[in-house]
Amino acid sequence: MTNTTTWQVLFVDDEPELCRQVREFLEGESVTGEGEYPHVKTSTDFAKALELLEARRFDLVILDVRLGAHDQPAQQEEAGVKTLESIRHRCFVPIVFYTALPRLVQDLKTPLIQVVEKTEGLPRLLEVVRGIFATRLPAVNRALIRHIETVQRDYMWDFVASHWEQFGGTPDRTALAYLLARRLALSLSGPGVQQLAKDLGDPLGNAVAEGQVHPMQYYVMPPVDVSPLMGDLYSGRIGDQIGHWVLLTPSCDLVTGREKAEWVLLARCLPLNEQDEYRRWQESLPNIPSELDGKLRALLKNNRQKTQSERFYFLPGALTLPDLVVDLQQLETLPQVQLSSLERLASLDSPFAAALLARFSRYFGRLGTLDLDVEVVFSKLR
Repeated sequence: MTNTTTWQVLFVDDEPELCRQVREFLEGESVTGEGEYPHVKTSTDFAKALELLEARRFDLVILDVRLGAHDQPAQQEEAGVKTLESIRHRCFVPIVFYTALPRLVQDLKTPLIQVVEKTEGLPRLLEVVRGIFATRLPAVNRALIRHIETVQRDYMWDFVASHWEQFGGTPDRTALAYLLARRLALSLSGPGVQQLAKDLGDPLGNAVAEGQVHPMQYYVMPPVDVSPLMGDLYSGRIGDQIGHWVLLTPSCDLVTGREKAEWVLLARCLPLNEQDEYRRWQESLPNIPSELDGKLRALLKNNRQKTQSERFYFLPGALTLPDLVVDLQQLETLPQVQLSSLERLASLDSPFAAALLARFSRYFGRLGTLDLDVEVVFSKLR
């Protein structure tokens, strides 16, 4: 057999014979259905298993709820939680509890924390292991770690080592931390993101044209900042309307603990398919007049044409977010304390949040004047 990928599995149980059986059984089975087999490392000691998790990288851990005698009921109830916490403090890795005490960990069960009772046997254990690998989380985790390590390696050699004499002796360690972290973050963006996409198995990882952005670049999803931010995207009901909303109140007025804004301003976001440009474009398929095609493209690129106002701002769909158009004429105010009644989906990232605010300011700050009678001017020029 030819292995395209060898997955690293750690099995922990205090019974040496069971360790041998599980290792031999799993190493003879493909865990992905694509000829990818595991290498199983076993341990009969939980403390040593934790040391292994710190020293080596594993894609999956299979273990009993607790090792040793099961005759201490007062301690058993916390065994599963303590086991999980010990592992989570060291690394991210999916876990299968293979145990005679499944009741102790059933409440911990998630798609990446599974429970198999030992009486169900090794075929059931294999089925659950395959289910975890089918989520692709082990593959994503491996690709992300490899990508970060590659970027970190190049970053240390190409930037940090070559500039260390310049700033390594500074007493301002906070400034140094900002310098290193911000440059590393930039190293992970741009082409680095495209490479990560390819590592995750996306054949279109390099499909974004130079000088343009992928729709996901618009968003931080879910939001990281605890406080609401200008440009946050929400869903839910305001008044008698249910839909999507974008927050327009400046972020500085929304900082948790020193909020200045008692009321917040939101603009309604309409589905793209409700826009006139999209409906007319759709109705004309497959022979789309260049004028209709141009108007829809201008809307999607947020480029205002002479025939269009700055009333609308397009937000591209990404992952679970639909294609939306912000309508700066449909505004709603809401007490800030009621923001929590809406579901906060994402934050618009820079510079897109700033571009939306600039468009809103231009749209409502514009001054209208009567047209100049240019014929009067021309009459003086003749």
